[in-house]
Amino acid sequence: MIQKEKEVLDYLHLPSIPKKQWDGKSSFKVGVAVLNAPFKQQTYCVVAYDAEKDKKPRVTKVFSSEPYLDIESIFVVPAYMDEDTQKWDVNEESRKAAEEIKEEVKELEKANSKEDADALPTNEWIFPEIHNREEAEAWLRNYNKKLRGKHNRIPTDEETLKMRLLAIYSEINSKQE
Repeated sequence: MIQKEKEVLDYLHLPSIPKKQWDGKSSFKVGVAVLNAPFKQQTYCVVAYDAEKDKKPRVTKVFSSEPYLDIESIFVVPAYMDEDTQKWDVNEESRKAAEEIKEEVKELEKANSKEDADALPTNEWIFPEIHNREEAEAWLRNYNKKLRGKHNRIPTDEETLKMRLLAIYSEINSKQE
């Protein structure tokens, strides 16, 4: 029986140990290795390998306090977030489900980007009635008096003034929703 399976699975957020064994030459970011320990015991650990930099796989996380002698075998954790689902090491049903999810995400991103574009002001001074710095200062003084009942300091820096207007704009829009 191989020790520390639960620890490796929790650490990598995996449901089970990967089935695909390493080919011995290709690079991988994350893998699960079986280490040989003294007294014929074996334990799981996390490894990585970059063919351009490493001469052999690097052990990146060991969960056992016992020393290890060598690596018995390595199982590569597939890169599920890779855009090309054809490279995924999953069955055909899972691959189709992933494609459907990718399409849904693309549609949601398009919808959100349109909403975000509508929500952001296009005027340099944020509000359509403001055209220059003097108007912005006057508008902000009026806003502070009427809506806030306070006499807040008007920013002297133009960028800070614009940021203050943008904060007010966001605040007004969030109350309307």
